[in-house]
Amino acid sequence: MMKTLGQKFKILRQKKGLNQMAMAELLDISIPAYSKLETGITDPNFSRIHQIASVHEIDIRQLLNTGEEEKSEQEGEIERLRSRVLELESSVIRLQGKLIDLYDKDDRRMKQD
Repeated sequence: MMKTLGQKFKILRQKKGLNQMAMAELLDISIPAYSKLETGITDPNFSRIHQIASVHEIDIRQLLNTGEEEKSEQEGEIERLRSRVLELESSVIRLQGKLIDLYDKDDRRMKQD
C-alpha cells in the first residue's frame, strides 16, 4: 500500500516524538496548517516538502519515493535480517553440537570413575 505524503509526514513526526504543535512551530506555520498537510487537505509546495525533509534530516527523495521503492527497501532489510537469522541458527547448531560432545565426554569420564 502506497502512503500519501501526508501519511509520511505523520509517521516521521511520530518517529521523532513530536506532536503537531511542535512540528508546526519547527515549520513556522499554524497547527491547523500543519494538520491539513498531514491529512492531505492541503498539498505542500516544494519548499515546504524540502523544509519538512530538513527537519527530519532526510533526503527529499525519501519523502517523495513511491511505494515500490519503499517496498524494495523493506524487502532488502528483510533479506538482510533473514541472512542474519540463518547465521545465528548455524551458530546455535554448532554450539549445541559442542555441548553434546562435552556431555558425552563427561558421561564417559563418569563411567570410568
